Amino acid sequence: MAFVEHDEGKIWYQVTGSGQPIVLSGGFGLLHNQWDFVRDLLATEYQVIDWNYRGAGKSERSWPGGLYSQESWVDDLETVLAHLGLNNVVLWGTSTGSPLSIRYTAKYQRRVKALITYPMFKADAGFRQAFDGFRSIGEMFGYEALACLTSWIGCAQENLFTAKQGELAKWEAECFAANFSLETMGETMRIVTTNDLSGDLPKIQVPCHLLMGRSGNLGYDSPGNRQLADEFQTLVTHATLDVIEGGGGTYCMIETPDTTAEAVKRYIASL
Repeated sequence: MAFVEHDEGKIWYQVTGSGQPIVLSGGFGLLHNQWDFVRDLLATEYQVIDWNYRGAGKSERSWPGGLYSQESWVDDLETVLAHLGLNNVVLWGTSTGSPLSIRYTAKYQRRVKALITYPMFKADAGFRQAFDGFRSIGEMFGYEALACLTSWIGCAQENLFTAKQGELAKWEAECFAANFSLETMGETMRIVTTNDLSGDLPKIQVPCHLLMGRSGNLGYDSPGNRQLADEFQTLVTHATLDVIEGGGGTYCMIETPDTTAEAVKRYIASL
């Protein structure tokens, strides 16, 4: 495994393939596993960079003072890309990896060729309540119960209450157990539920592409998520939109990897 030394610990990263660099930032519990089904599809044409921010996944879990923040995670990504000597990267973020990718683009725009993201740029009261529920369920019932909930929230409408959702839940539980500690989950929730990057969006001058699945609780067809996408495009007027059929909002790369990978390839080819 590859690590870059940070002033406060080690940050894990992985490089697969060669070509145009594309940096993947997944959701809080899945992290690099969010991309398990599209990574090899992308690596046929691109240099794919996976990584984990401090305190999670394969990165060092123990940090002085136990301090975590969105800004420190963004700076962790800068540490990785500076270590690799990469510029002109395409960032692809989804779920809670979206605000991280958005903030990185606004802060370190000189390194970014384009941003691909789900439109999760701010947290409202409902979002905070949902994540409070995640923490309570995880602390009381463990990774398996939490994965049953998150898979129901994330997957496409057509996969709800099917064997496919059950398979996703089992896989997620295994990823969760490997990627984060239930004891520190509350701190992660605090960070992601206080995000509001509305002020960063107008600063984004590089090409920007919204990518999301159509159905499910987090899909484009859900009114609240469509409103977020519309507001995003109002604040980033040059942002384009791609809606993936048959995939959940932030699970399209898991449920429909071939279609999603092809959409990403088309967008990068258009730059």
